[in-house]
Amino acid sequence: MISNPNSTSQTNALFRQIVPCLRAVEGLHLKVQFTHYPGHAEEMVKGMTRDDYDVIIAVGGDGTVNEVVNGLLGPADGQRPDPHSVPALAVIPTGSANVFVRALGFPNTPVEATHVLARMLDRDLRRTIYLGTWNDRWFAVNAGFGLDADVLARVDRAREQGFAATPLRYLNVAIRAWNRARKNPPHIAVTAESSDGERLHKDDVPLMFTSNTNPWTFLGPLPVVTNPRNSFDEGLALFGLEEFSGLGGVVGLLHLFGVDKRGWLNKLTKEKTVAFDDAMRVELVCREPQRFQADGESEGRFDSVTLASVKDAIEVFAPQARREAHQRTMKEVLRDFIRLR
Repeated sequence: MISNPNSTSQTNALFRQIVPCLRAVEGLHLKVQFTHYPGHAEEMVKGMTRDDYDVIIAVGGDGTVNEVVNGLLGPADGQRPDPHSVPALAVIPTGSANVFVRALGFPNTPVEATHVLARMLDRDLRRTIYLGTWNDRWFAVNAGFGLDADVLARVDRAREQGFAATPLRYLNVAIRAWNRARKNPPHIAVTAESSDGERLHKDDVPLMFTSNTNPWTFLGPLPVVTNPRNSFDEGLALFGLEEFSGLGGVVGLLHLFGVDKRGWLNKLTKEKTVAFDDAMRVELVCREPQRFQADGESEGRFDSVTLASVKDAIEVFAPQARREAHQRTMKEVLRDFIRLR
């Protein structure tokens, strides 16, 4: 078990609850190590095989999951290991969004998730999933230029100043970033190809998200849905807006929060948004360098990035059933906004 002590909800009291639960699993021999700096989890697991450990349990957020995945699988542009030759991945969520583990079907609270994981370990319930790559790195949740990367960079600065990365803070930063982007929108060219040969090309869009999970992220209890059919069982999902301003921007926001996708807004959202599913390869090119993020971590500025999807990349402990797409009414969205804190 590799634990990030700096993740949002991790405490000594929490460990006193989750460790006994795991040790109660018959036949499980648990070794616990803590990370001390960014990238430490990746260093710990680099080169490990299943002869070393059967399972790596990542205790942290999506960033910790990203480090473990990159350490286990090595460079994405190199020789990829068989998913059954490296330790399987399990996750206990203690981050701020915990998108990966929630998209797998686990509860968001660490104690509840640990009890579910203990049952998965006891019954040996595991599955293989698709992962994404960007250049020579892996990602498990999402990646993107522009707005989302800008939000994360600003939240990171707030955390360095001692402020918590709460859902409400993310929302506040996101709204301000949205307003800045409307005044000076990025210019992103997108080329993609799906597993069945379908192609997408856009010369200039101001916003393009790439997701390996459904939903794309969470704001507290509120799922931010871009591509309802997306799952860990197919390629990457792309979602973009044709414009930020006016009605197009409002419609795009409604789509992101899953409002009435099957109802009267559906036709209108299709006219204002770009959606492409099951992409196996994606090229993103910007007119000038833009911030890029992967799995909630700022990766610097780039003017182009190549993304790809890898089938059956890693084995994870998780429920076997595919997650249902998030379909939400306006009433449900308003309810969950009120619950944000």
